[in-house]
Amino acid sequence: MSQKPKSKMSDSERTALMKQMDEELEEHFRKLEERAKEREEGQRIEGAWSEENWEEEMQAHPFFNNGWMEGEELSPMMQGLQDLKYSPDENSPEELATNYKEDGNFNFKCKKYRFAIASYTEGLRAKCSDLLVNTQLLTNRAAAQYHISNYRSSLKDCELAVRLTPTHIKAILRGAQCCMGLKQYQQCQTWCDKGLKIEPNHQELTKLRKDSVKLLKQIERDTRKKEMEEKKKKMEADLIIDKLKSKEIVIERKKGNELDLSDVEPCHPAALHKPVHVDSSTGELVFPVLFLYPEFGETDFIEEFRESETLGDHIQVMFGPGAERPHWDREARYTPESVAIYLESKDEQLIGIKQESSLLQAIKSPGFVLKAGTPNFIVFTKNSSAHKNFLQRHNS
Repeated sequence: MSQKPKSKMSDSERTALMKQMDEELEEHFRKLEERAKEREEGQRIEGAWSEENWEEEMQAHPFFNNGWMEGEELSPMMQGLQDLKYSPDENSPEELATNYKEDGNFNFKCKKYRFAIASYTEGLRAKCSDLLVNTQLLTNRAAAQYHISNYRSSLKDCELAVRLTPTHIKAILRGAQCCMGLKQYQQCQTWCDKGLKIEPNHQELTKLRKDSVKLLKQIERDTRKKEMEEKKKKMEADLIIDKLKSKEIVIERKKGNELDLSDVEPCHPAALHKPVHVDSSTGELVFPVLFLYPEFGETDFIEEFRESETLGDHIQVMFGPGAERPHWDREARYTPESVAIYLESKDEQLIGIKQESSLLQAIKSPGFVLKAGTPNFIVFTKNSSAHKNFLQRHNS
């Protein structure tokens, strides 16, 4: 069943309703005063306001409430109050926009920013013709959006506000603050310049502009530094690749046929911070190297092994006269004269390496493929049972 349209209130009806509202409000506050006195005397009245429920109680009063649920039937008194404030039949677009703006301001002061945004939005939907009211609604909504860190939405409202009123300093200041929050420092300066043309001595805009200039310069310095570092890394990477190619070292590829620096990135944890590189003073390739001792399940890691250094040089350091013996070689069986050194070929065949061979000569042995940029040398004592078993397994 369709409802009959409500007739517009006459002046006499409006006056009577306002008088009744004043009486109701006066009675409401009289009761509050009585409750307050009784509370001071130590009595706690059922339903009395407290720090926890005062906002809910306030909203429940018809003078303050504008959030009645859809479909809820209101008393004539409360319906009249609602119509006085929110009905398009009882208010002009300008009055509606102003009422919603006041609601938004109340919620904003209570730090209920999302409620404030909703109120300002309703005010804008009233489509009033007052330029200043619309500008204030947009600026206030921008402030509420800003307080919940919705900087982009806030900035859009500032832009709209300034279109309506180009000299509205609050909208300009908020726009500059939004740009600062978004780290759009160049745009922040533009907003500040716009405001300082209107108020040359505006302290907040002056500070914002100074801060944005400083931060923008810092970003530009950091960007240049990063670009220089990336350029340096690329030059170093290109140098390593060119050196590896010129030495004709066979390297296992990960990404097709073209040699890439990732092909020589170490996978052993100890070598991660010491990948293949070029010695800046000598121009030599320097590799991380592992010596494996299968008989004892031990390893030695050499962080920097230059291409021209021989295997014998390091064997002397590890097992030569006066060297500190490894804890696992209690019988001192590993000596420069007693050890045999091997590399494994691509098809897992053994490649014997002479101690007088340089590292470069060793890794260029026929059949050897360098994996992860880290040569793994296998070391045994000659003719030991572990050595014989190892040879037998590979020869079988």
